[in-house]
Amino acid sequence: MHWSRREFLAATGTAAAITALGQQSFDGSWNSGDLLHLIPAANHEQFAIKCSFRKPRTAPKLLIGDRTITAKMTDTEGRYFSFSVDNLESDYQYMLQLIDNKHKLLCDTWNLSTFPLPDAIPSRARLLVFTCAGGHPNYNFPAEQQPFLPLEIRQRLIARGLSFKPNALIAIGDHLYWDQRTQLDALDAERAARATAWYDSVGHLDRRKGAKGTTNEAVIKHAVEPQIANLYGVMLRSTPSYFVSDDHDYFENDEATNRFVTLPPHHYQLSFARFVRELFLPEFLPDVARPSLMSGSSAGDRDRGISESFGTFRYGNLAEALIYDCARFLSLKGAVAGLVPPEVEHWLAQRTQDQKVRHLFHVPSHPFGWTAGKWREWYPDVADTGDDETAVAQIRSGGTSRFKLTTKRQKFMWQSGWFRQHQRLLRMLGGQASREGMVLSGDLHATGHARIRSSADVMLDSPVHAILTGPIGTRRGWPSASRGTPPLLAAGINADTPAPVSERNGFTLIDLTQDEATIQLFAWRNEPVEAIDTLEPYHSYTIERRS
Repeated sequence: MHWSRREFLAATGTAAAITALGQQSFDGSWNSGDLLHLIPAANHEQFAIKCSFRKPRTAPKLLIGDRTITAKMTDTEGRYFSFSVDNLESDYQYMLQLIDNKHKLLCDTWNLSTFPLPDAIPSRARLLVFTCAGGHPNYNFPAEQQPFLPLEIRQRLIARGLSFKPNALIAIGDHLYWDQRTQLDALDAERAARATAWYDSVGHLDRRKGAKGTTNEAVIKHAVEPQIANLYGVMLRSTPSYFVSDDHDYFENDEATNRFVTLPPHHYQLSFARFVRELFLPEFLPDVARPSLMSGSSAGDRDRGISESFGTFRYGNLAEALIYDCARFLSLKGAVAGLVPPEVEHWLAQRTQDQKVRHLFHVPSHPFGWTAGKWREWYPDVADTGDDETAVAQIRSGGTSRFKLTTKRQKFMWQSGWFRQHQRLLRMLGGQASREGMVLSGDLHATGHARIRSSADVMLDSPVHAILTGPIGTRRGWPSASRGTPPLLAAGINADTPAPVSERNGFTLIDLTQDEATIQLFAWRNEPVEAIDTLEPYHSYTIERRS
């Protein structure tokens, strides 16, 4: 039966239906019923929505305009669903409603807008960006040693960012932490024992099996629901959101040792990561300027034209963000290696060379400019911790010593091609005729702003702004603690720092007009929790377009 919203609400009585609903959203003003989470994506003509419920149910239906769309079930239990909605009007605010198969309302109505057409000329837009929001809130540590912030504090940080009413949100990597070998087989015996005890209590993942429809399905839900579904709930219902994966989203830290190399992902990592994406997070919607056969695109078990690894935020001619996963398809081919495949680099080059868009951002899952001596970095910097010629980059195994970074020792399994690809990307970013280059980064659990002038033998025509966007979930895993060093400018990087790197929680707002992009960094750490609700930027910087 095809119901319009007007017909349906007239038949059921909105007030009576809403009164029967239960669960409130984080801000208490939107009634979510039995919904556990609801996260949308959008472009100028499509919506993609992921949602879940606390209890199994028949597939819900989505009312939008005069259309009724039945959800696709994405798990085997009947709790997780997705919607794909196409042929929408551009730059238009729709009212949406979920109903069940008996035409009962499942939650309050909510608004969601499409973006302007790619050739439209909007006057302004606002983007919210952050990183590292994941982390189970009840990991096997005493309360005072929990590695991640409580969900309530993370939610307050996100809510403060959303209070500025951004047109879209980008979350850069590490949406979850549930590492397998890098925790269970860690050289630090205490760390390994703690992980084993924790996984014993909540369920181990069987790395020999896939994710969906096996014993792993329930464990993955138990592991990830607190980190994504419980964290975001329905907060993002009206904010189109982009989630790019990084190492921990593939259920491992990025490490290369003589015992294992964690990237590119092994079969178990890929199965688990793809299932998490299928359940919780919208994939990237199609973009005519992004090749449909690019790596990670158009898989047979996904909706047509979407990409799991490489996405585009496009807002008329005003802004374009090129979002790319630096983990799934990295290669280990020495001088010709890359953190992204050649066809992705070609796509990045084509879009960066196109000067029609007023402001263009690169959004890699791994940072430009800074290093903490990690293995899978663009840079060769490694911790100077011994006398051998080669050093293994990994999380420290105890101790309180501070490390220095060096390029005089070889980083084990680091590929020189990664830096060569970095140089090519940096050269294209710094060589734009009308725009200064801008890179939004995460991963390093820090906030900051550098203007890169040169990198080794690459002298830039104009500076490239490297923004560390700020972590949401970090409590104890700051680089200075887990790596023995704070994030530092990589060797060979010549840059000034309008906002020196700082190990604090926070987020970044970007305000865009046709002529300017204003970067605002927000930060909080160990202050009264209530201060988050009125947090103001500690750094603001305006970048002008040259023509």
